[in-house]
Amino acid sequence: MDKRIDPGSDSRLQAAVEHSPDGLLIIDPAGIPVYASPAIFGGRPAEQCLHERDRDRIVEALHRLRTCLEPFEAEFLAVLPDGREIWAEGRGYPVPLAGVPALAAFSVRDVTRRKEQELQLTRLAYYDVLTGLPNRRLFHDRFTQSLIAARRYQRKLAVLYLDLDDFKKINDCFGHSAGDELLVMAAARLTHSIREPDTVCRMGGDEFVVLLQHFEERDDIVKIARRIADALNQPFDLSGRQINFSTSIGAALFPEHGSDDTTLLNKADMAMYAAKRQGKNALMFYSES
Repeated sequence: MDKRIDPGSDSRLQAAVEHSPDGLLIIDPAGIPVYASPAIFGGRPAEQCLHERDRDRIVEALHRLRTCLEPFEAEFLAVLPDGREIWAEGRGYPVPLAGVPALAAFSVRDVTRRKEQELQLTRLAYYDVLTGLPNRRLFHDRFTQSLIAARRYQRKLAVLYLDLDDFKKINDCFGHSAGDELLVMAAARLTHSIREPDTVCRMGGDEFVVLLQHFEERDDIVKIARRIADALNQPFDLSGRQINFSTSIGAALFPEHGSDDTTLLNKADMAMYAAKRQGKNALMFYSES
């Protein structure tokens, strides 16, 4: 069936574009906007519709589209006329015209809801739901990448395996909700105790792991472990009750104690239990003996 639009349909097409939730920007070969639909663009130049984080990348893509007729697709942050930020999916493509240079068209769709769902799924996959710390999966990924770099550049790595001493008593005396609250507070203290290149992960229960990078001597590890222990040894305020507990820490080093993440984690875990046998509230390095 012939679906051609009858004469006078320009106004209909204009209305369809004007009321579309997607944005459309058309640029002439000189870079001058010919049309910018109200949705997203609001009649503004493209530069004003792009978050500064992505502005240079998208502007460069638009330039290649206009000068070289190079199409592109991209995901970026856009800024609406009212200042709100959205995730957007954009597609740039040339519009050939008979007898004159092609125009450049840039269509943009709001994909914020989809992006937020993707980010939520990522958080569920890679972060501990209770504390917000990286989980085992993300820690394994970071550890693997750190080991690759350590082998390539002959760097050292260290793994600290932490267990909160007698934490079970907290759950037994005050309930699991109180225990969860303390774990959240302990995770926050751990995060503030480590350095920028290091990673802390919740392994499960009251066990945490810290991956240390960029150090020279064992004394550097001892200092970091002491800082962590001091932070966790400070009283926790739990609904007006002062709760105290200590932590036992085991350490394993790359390459001295192993060359893969599983071996190093196991040996750090063994060292942590050795610290508990020695009376708890201590740091122990892995030893073959």
